[in-house]
Amino acid sequence: MKVGFASADITPALGMECPGGFSKAYHQKLHDPCCAKAMVIEDDHEVVAFVGLDTLSVKHSVVETARQMIQDKAGIMGAAVMVGASHTHAGGPIVGAFPGAFSHAFDPEFCEDLSLNNSTAANPDYCRHVARQIGTAVIEAFNKREEAGLAIGRGEEATVAFNRRFWMQDGTQMTHPGKGNPDINEPAGPVDPEVGVLSAWRPDGSFLGCLVNFTCHGTTGNGGASADWIYWLRQTITRGMGGGEVVFLNGACGDVTQVNNQSLQESEFGEKWSRRVGQKVGAEALKALAMAEPSELGPLAARQTFIKIKTREVPEERFQEALDFLKSDPAEGWDKWWAREVVLLHEFNRVEPEVNAELQALQVGPVVFLSNSGEYFCQFGLNIKQRSPFPFTYVVELANGCIGYVPTPEAMGAQGGGYEPRMAMSSKLVPEAGGMIEDASVALAESLTPGAAPVPPQIAQAAKAWDAGSSKASKV
Repeated sequence: MKVGFASADITPALGMECPGGFSKAYHQKLHDPCCAKAMVIEDDHEVVAFVGLDTLSVKHSVVETARQMIQDKAGIMGAAVMVGASHTHAGGPIVGAFPGAFSHAFDPEFCEDLSLNNSTAANPDYCRHVARQIGTAVIEAFNKREEAGLAIGRGEEATVAFNRRFWMQDGTQMTHPGKGNPDINEPAGPVDPEVGVLSAWRPDGSFLGCLVNFTCHGTTGNGGASADWIYWLRQTITRGMGGGEVVFLNGACGDVTQVNNQSLQESEFGEKWSRRVGQKVGAEALKALAMAEPSELGPLAARQTFIKIKTREVPEERFQEALDFLKSDPAEGWDKWWAREVVLLHEFNRVEPEVNAELQALQVGPVVFLSNSGEYFCQFGLNIKQRSPFPFTYVVELANGCIGYVPTPEAMGAQGGGYEPRMAMSSKLVPEAGGMIEDASVALAESLTPGAAPVPPQIAQAAKAWDAGSSKASKV
């Protein structure tokens, strides 16, 4: 078995747009590099590649461009390359519409202005750069591969991530109701505290690198362009291990952030909290690394499928109401934001009334990574883990594309509510989407045969008591 790691820079330039908020924002300083970090694993029959990308999300077109480059230069098939966005809210302008995306609209100039000048917009040059850098990282990792053993470990960090949705005392759900709000009843969804660590080790026992999976938004904020708390995760592991690379893939964190709304503790934002989240998750990863027993974790395998998911229809009366509101030239605010989203979704549905969602499974022996392109609610991720036939199952969201929020049907029901389910370009799928992705992901896992779970070194036979240890108290 051979393994290689590599990293390529995708740090946005100062002045570039910073996606992740509700209005235009631009990078004014840099905190740490944003990267495309790759791990390539090869056995006698297969090669698979994982890429952790320091971006809010990633366009499917960007991934496909990178996959073609990788196949041409390294011979790795596209279906065996998984590209997962970390969901940092301090990355580059890879999110939003390209110029001309609404040329088909009822009023192309009006919709173009809404999508480019009043919404987060993607930078075509930056997207091309990211595609090249994904390809560069994987090809370099492939070229650097060396003999190595693999180890799988898991830990639990339950103190840094919290569900941001709550049942309120009036029987409805709300997103981020405010820290210590007395009307909070209980969380409306779970968290996933598991820290999954797939690590690679040279034959001499030295650490080569690892892949970490954990479930939490990248919204702590370091101040400036940044990988967010994932930067501190990497720092913690590489300093603790004396080097190596760290690839990060986020779990189903569509409704999970670092904010503890049920606490009166200070707001969990800024570099201090970014460092705390990253160091605590990193420390748990180090504990798993300390117990690593490298071996050949086989077999390797890759599966890929696509499912078509319908988008939500925008009623004509709702579209007209939103359009009239926008043309009345309202002041900036939430009402204008939601009206803009309704109009854009109505027009986008004309050419894309359904999404073609990619689902992927990459197997490394007893481990399977199951990816989807949604901002996937945590409950679905836990369901997939429970239903999977693999002893180690890790869900990867916002991978190989972006189809927006995928809330639970309950969150989209009569008693639901909050930000994530509200109709928008970022939340456009029918309520059945989450279950469809769950079922198809489990089917991918079931199409594979798990490799044997590693067994720690054992002694040859049970030992007998040693003389000194068996001394009786009467002889003391």
